[in-house]
Amino acid sequence: MTHTEHDLRELLAARSEGGSGGAARLEEIVTRGRRIRRRRWAAAGTLAAALAVMAGLAPVLLPGGQGADIAASVREDEQRGEGVRLAGVRLANVGKKEKVSFTPRSGKTFYRVNCAGPVQTFVRLGDQVDHGMCGSEQGREWSTLGKLEEAREGVTAEVEVFTIPTSRVPADITAESELSGADFDRVLALAEPGSGLWEIAIHDGGISTRSCSPDICLHSGTLPATEGERNLAGLPDSHEVEGRHLTEINKRFAFKAALDGSAQAYVRCQGDDLHAFIWSGRADRNGVLAKSLPCGPEPARWEFSANGTAEITVAVVRRDDVPGDVDFTSDLQTASESARQLLATLQPAPGEWEVSIQQQDGTRSQAERYYGPDKKITFPSGD
Repeated sequence: MTHTEHDLRELLAARSEGGSGGAARLEEIVTRGRRIRRRRWAAAGTLAAALAVMAGLAPVLLPGGQGADIAASVREDEQRGEGVRLAGVRLANVGKKEKVSFTPRSGKTFYRVNCAGPVQTFVRLGDQVDHGMCGSEQGREWSTLGKLEEAREGVTAEVEVFTIPTSRVPADITAESELSGADFDRVLALAEPGSGLWEIAIHDGGISTRSCSPDICLHSGTLPATEGERNLAGLPDSHEVEGRHLTEINKRFAFKAALDGSAQAYVRCQGDDLHAFIWSGRADRNGVLAKSLPCGPEPARWEFSANGTAEITVAVVRRDDVPGDVDFTSDLQTASESARQLLATLQPAPGEWEVSIQQQDGTRSQAERYYGPDKKITFPSGD
């Protein structure tokens, strides 16, 4: 039997704990390590913490005190590089299983699932079933990361994956659960199709630290890929300059951001009952309405250019309150005044939404988009 460096580290750590039980048996340590890696509550913590783990800097903060185990698992596999993307798919729905085919180039094949809303992910390849937290909640972001241990070099494989709101996950499926294929099917049977933006990327050679699309990872952004690959949304790579998690609707919020060139403003207000307004400048002064868009799986987005400090005002209202007889797109000056008048008649109310103003770091991707059923969009990987 051969043992990895990680197995030996676990053995030494167990022996250093002391106690009356004597020295831990290596076989038991190896079994425990494999069990941890197989159940993998992936990387549930802030995205920044997950990236720190891949750099070997800090453990991921997990519920149930599993952070140290996951950190050790990540270090063992040396998932520090971005690798090369083998496949990727982007969807605007939850509660429905997706299949992604790929052909491994080596024995190190990894995946990353990025989600806009707070959900749980389930990933299956053969007998391997992984389960993790994913999405954004109260300004914190999670991505589900993992290694596809049953993938074999040169052998085409098919990963099954779906996302589901936490409220639909059975109580016995926890961070400590070691899941089977039957568990995967059981949770999938409880899922109800709904709207929600998410994506999965499969990489050879390491977990991608750069593959999250900027309209999903609003606060962490997307770095230019080392291999020249584009993010799955086909959007310019960018990083956040200013952003906030907000808890009131029917109210204007002003932002200032120091920008240099091309930029974009995102308003994420998921739900079919909300509507977003974005002004260039101060809405209570001479600001001009730049965007008026219904909320949905994808965030409202305004692309613009600024050199120096830019002022942007945003607001979210209920869609039923938006007058159907007002043109908010043709005459922007008139639309600006109409939107201001609308906000003046509404009372602030509780509501969760997010704003992110991002500086673009790269050129626009020329990704081809393939629209299929169920709002699925796939992007060929870059060469």
